[in-house]
Amino acid sequence: MMKASSVPKKKPTAQIIASSLGFLTIILLWIIISALHQNDIIFPGIINTLKVFFSLFQRRSTYFILLNTIGGLILVLVLSFLTALILSLISLKFPTFKSYITPFLALFKIIPVPALLIVFLVNFKQSFIPFLLTYIVLLPLVYDGLYGAFISINKDLIDELKITSKLNLLMIFKIYIPIVSKQVISTLLQALGLGLKVKVMSEFIAEAPNTIGYELSYGRATLSMDIVFAWSLILIVIVVILDAVLVNYLGKQEA
Repeated sequence: MMKASSVPKKKPTAQIIASSLGFLTIILLWIIISALHQNDIIFPGIINTLKVFFSLFQRRSTYFILLNTIGGLILVLVLSFLTALILSLISLKFPTFKSYITPFLALFKIIPVPALLIVFLVNFKQSFIPFLLTYIVLLPLVYDGLYGAFISINKDLIDELKITSKLNLLMIFKIYIPIVSKQVISTLLQALGLGLKVKVMSEFIAEAPNTIGYELSYGRATLSMDIVFAWSLILIVIVVILDAVLVNYLGKQEA
């Protein structure tokens, strides 16, 4: 009888073909819609959008804008991770603390983002709003991911670790996090995707200067839909790359 480990894995040819067909369908729909409108102000064509797309990378300001949006997102994600890590560890140690912070995290999850934006627009600077809003949205997601990962660790292993050494930062980053690295990285990548959408949306509404959201707002105000589509294409490329990293990592973990 052939062992399961010796059975060769089938390549996901069907999935690749299906994904390619889906991508081609999107391109075809884009061509059809732009041909029906025949007006770049309403719906720019692919060629014109690609011209603007590549021209953006010839501007120095584009890289500063990308750094401001993407770099800011990474900073917020790091702060969210550290805060969620502290909260999850305290929650593991003191279950009553978890019960205490649950209403706050639930509030962050269910409160409408537009309502928060209105409050922030009145009380904070435009450039600070995207950071604060993204942090509030990401914190519950990262906390749930970390807490769920930690409680999934074998209790016997945790008891043994408690006997051999005291809980400290070195033990957390050298033992606990590597054990649940798959769940942690998956959570962080999900947070990156969600955070990018939230940050750009808040940049757009708050008109935070030198950001992708501001460029989208400028394109809308000047009826330059080719600029809007080009920046949207850049965002799509970033999200696709992040998604590919997630799929590749999970595939290696399951191999």
